[in-house]
Amino acid sequence: MKAKSVIAQFVAIFLLCANGLAWSQALPARQPAQAAPSPALNGPIVATKQGKTQGFIANDVAVFRGLPFAAPPVGDLRWREPKSPAKWSNVRAANAFSQNCQQAEDCLYLNIYAPADAKSNSKLPVMLWIHGGAFIFGSGASYDGTQFAKQGVIVVTINYRLGRAGWFAHPALTKENPKGELGNYGLMDQIAALDWVRDNIAQFGGDKSNVTIFGESAGAMSINALMLAPQARGLFNKAIAESGFGRFDPLPLHSNDGSRSVEQLGVAFAAQAGVTGTDAAAAKALRALPFAALARGMGGIGAPDAVLPMADGKLIVERAADGFAEGKEAHVPYLVGGNSDEASLYRRNTNSAERFAAIKDHRNEFIAAFDPDKTGDVDRTIARYITDVSISEPDRALARAHSKLGLPTFVYHFSYIPISMRDKSFGLPHGGELSYVFDNPRAGTSFDAEGKPIAAAANKYWATFAKTGDPDSAGGPKWPKFEAGNETLLEFGFGGVPIVQKDFHNARLDWVARSLSK
Repeated sequence: MKAKSVIAQFVAIFLLCANGLAWSQALPARQPAQAAPSPALNGPIVATKQGKTQGFIANDVAVFRGLPFAAPPVGDLRWREPKSPAKWSNVRAANAFSQNCQQAEDCLYLNIYAPADAKSNSKLPVMLWIHGGAFIFGSGASYDGTQFAKQGVIVVTINYRLGRAGWFAHPALTKENPKGELGNYGLMDQIAALDWVRDNIAQFGGDKSNVTIFGESAGAMSINALMLAPQARGLFNKAIAESGFGRFDPLPLHSNDGSRSVEQLGVAFAAQAGVTGTDAAAAKALRALPFAALARGMGGIGAPDAVLPMADGKLIVERAADGFAEGKEAHVPYLVGGNSDEASLYRRNTNSAERFAAIKDHRNEFIAAFDPDKTGDVDRTIARYITDVSISEPDRALARAHSKLGLPTFVYHFSYIPISMRDKSFGLPHGGELSYVFDNPRAGTSFDAEGKPIAAAANKYWATFAKTGDPDSAGGPKWPKFEAGNETLLEFGFGGVPIVQKDFHNARLDWVARSLSK
């Protein structure tokens, strides 16, 4: 089985894996539920362009929850570019999270974590976080930026439209706005959040000219899309993509030859919802559907009607790997990487023996690369293969393309496994790095003796990259640039100290790359 023939399948399974098991086991500690009592408003009062707001102080960090960065995309604003949020006259309380975009359409809000002593003239570096969740679930409220704020970095976590509210096309909507931006409404929301940061973050102590965008999984795919989107150019200065599926191939928004398109999927959904036609009446009827109806029949493992970003010709033109290869991405410092067991996403949907038997081309080279110790462990061998074909090799391709332009490029590989899990795990699962990057273990758990310094190191490296564009030696050894002739990465592995690795897993990645080129 050639890698080229399976990579789309692997990515599709990931994106349709709505149960979110791999992530749910690895996300940073979840914020207190909105139903819990809101913290007292004892923080600074900050004046935004929409009005004044007050948050609260916790652990020497000023926190602002639930600030609107766009108008609620409801009613006639469904499936339109985000509009500016309304102004308010009184001091707005910012001590409660908004609903997330899986729960409701009125969800375009962000949260801010800043050092308690930050002033409007502090000019602190800013990190804007884009959450993962297969573009159908997740929330900015699930990530706590406290540890970054303690290092002098302001963190902004955002929501963006999910599911069919955020990623949808239909001929009736295209006719309304044939020359405008269509389909990728969730990506438009992310750009709107960056606009809000540009206009307001100085009042919270941030430097609008030193903004790092970072995200994981679907969030990292968004990061790579923003790197290529002309509409986002100039709104950020650095980027971090964690497990970003760089070879994901988006469907076209529409086609003229009858080939499969997102508009076709939209027409099929509309018909199931009782909406026919492609005129203004159809657009009105679609917008009148209750929000809950948008999720009906949405995806499923292996389903062909996945709700995903699309090639709309304006925000997204091509897959990230091709755009980077052509040098079209933003010329900013870029940090990219993945984990040692990204295949955790697919395990319940993978017949390892069948996949192993299906690999015919250069089979001996495959076995030598993916089972160098000749263990005969088919499950582990296929897990390595899936990890590399979905994440590791695409990451290397993006890094090679970016560094070829002479731009600062840094690559990581997260393989740390808690001591108690090492005898039962193939590696760190998809999303497993998040607790370490945010230096924030899941609620009710703690880092072990080796995990604690790994978390501290990762958090410091990420923060230092946000400050300067170079992670340097903030969390241990100096992190070298990835460049031609010196393809090095930093591995966050066992022993509590990251290790510099050169030509890491190149035999495996070269095998995948050769397969993809056929």
